[in-house]
Amino acid sequence: MRRYLYIACAAIVTAFAAEAATPPDAIKYRQAAMSALSGHAAAFSLIFSGKVEHQKYLLAHAEAIAAISEHVVDMFPAGSDTGKTTALPLIWQDAEGFRKAADTTRVAAAGFRDAVKSGDKAAIGKAMKPLFDGCKGCHDRYRKED
Repeated sequence: MRRYLYIACAAIVTAFAAEAATPPDAIKYRQAAMSALSGHAAAFSLIFSGKVEHQKYLLAHAEAIAAISEHVVDMFPAGSDTGKTTALPLIWQDAEGFRKAADTTRVAAAGFRDAVKSGDKAAIGKAMKPLFDGCKGCHDRYRKED
């Protein structure tokens, strides 16, 4: 549990430092944070589906997802649109649309975390769809295809 708390704290502290980061460093940070987000989502899904044990870590993964989702917009500072990135220029061209999409995901992530806190499997399952739809919505519109 301490490890996940450390990761969440490090992400928050790094978000403040990202404001002065060079574009290549901002891109590396963004990619690392997004990889962490993806990793927590994958780990959560494996536990929730019963493919692996570790039920006691469900909340830690949900909290990490919510914490990282809090600062997605900050991971895309001006100037970090070039270089080795899959971010489309549309993120900066349609900044308001991107903010709205990221906010939708942020709200869904908070709802997801709260559902996990409740321990109600039906509520958790129901909260997963808006979260994953939010991630997919941003990726479909604002991310280059792999």
